[in-house]
Amino acid sequence: MDGERAAEEGQDPVYALCTATKLYRTTPLRGLWNPPQLRGPYFHDGSAATLEQVVDHYAAVFSLHLSAQQKADLVAYLKTL
Repeated sequence: MDGERAAEEGQDPVYALCTATKLYRTTPLRGLWNPPQLRGPYFHDGSAATLEQVVDHYAAVFSLHLSAQQKADLVAYLKTL
């Protein structure tokens, strides 16, 4: 993800510019919840401590208007990957 795309998704594009490739490394979703893969924090800078915060971030950035149940369902889904 380049700096411009990062800004579109509500992330800090400066981080990408500091890397050797000038790109973000997107963490795979496979095994997202199971150790030893990832238990959080999430995002390149660790700014989301939980999957709930990740879902809230994208819901806000993209104006998704998800209900509390929809958010909970999405988090539950992410934990199955």
